[in-house]
Amino acid sequence: MSNQVESGRPLRRGDTVEIRPVDEILATLDAGGKLQGVLFMPEMARYCGQRQRVFRRADKTCVEGVGIRRLGRAVFLEGLRCDGACHEGCQRGCLYFWHEAWLKAVPEAVTAATGAAAGEAASGGPAPAWPTRHDGRFYCQSTELLAATSQFPPLAIGHYWQDLRLGEGGLGRVARIFIRQAVNKIRRWWGMKPYGEPAGSRPGASKGDLDLQPGEWVEIKSRREILATLDPDGKNRGLSFEIEMLDHCGRRYQVAYPVRKIILEQTGVMVELAHTVVLAGVVCEGTCAKNCPRSNYFFWRESWLRRVEGPPPRPAR
Repeated sequence: MSNQVESGRPLRRGDTVEIRPVDEILATLDAGGKLQGVLFMPEMARYCGQRQRVFRRADKTCVEGVGIRRLGRAVFLEGLRCDGACHEGCQRGCLYFWHEAWLKAVPEAVTAATGAAAGEAASGGPAPAWPTRHDGRFYCQSTELLAATSQFPPLAIGHYWQDLRLGEGGLGRVARIFIRQAVNKIRRWWGMKPYGEPAGSRPGASKGDLDLQPGEWVEIKSRREILATLDPDGKNRGLSFEIEMLDHCGRRYQVAYPVRKIILEQTGVMVELAHTVVLAGVVCEGTCAKNCPRSNYFFWRESWLRRVEGPPPRPAR
């Protein structure tokens, strides 16, 4: 896709942008550090001056405990995730929401002429000094997401056309997601669970005790084995096993990092986790959530995994 950005058109996947200097961004913010509800977090300041590529638009997003809501005028940039440096080391690893007003489109011709690749020409800047806690709870893009978003009208489907128009998915993908959502809406009307939603019968099952470390290889257990660790709500000691995680059963991945603590989106409270990891490259693709672009990491209990030596060698040609 060309990243030539015409004046006034929405940013799209693959466009190159330059993140504005810190002082320009601060000038757009209200007293709460927000622009149209989108919070500029102190961890984001280091990227000011960099050129980056747009990963996805954020016209809609999942909000935990609520569902899909509208946002608009914001995008995600490739690989730019929060490291929790100003939020006591939270390990959720959320992609940052970038308001389009904080970005300058870089035409393809300019990028080619300067030879600057995405991620280069960083000037950075000092982190804003505003508090990262309000009224005893953590204050970040995640905890403020409900306030930053609005409800979709009942039976809204126009966002699927928007996804097609702006390159947020091909016709086949968007059609499959739409059909799945329609089927699940009918199931809910009949008091049934969404199609494929995992549920078990073992409250209090073990979290596992592999003590996994970054770089180790694991294989995700079978659906049957994982269901044996879940309670009737599809949780293991309070942690949900999401429908989309089933797509990875039987596959092998490397451990990205063990998860020790995360901020809960709904409450702003930091909670501790044990025997839980993030797997490298495994993120939510929004197939069960109306093509949500947020790409959150999944959190994997060690009881859902088995340690392996590594992927089998590829057969010789």
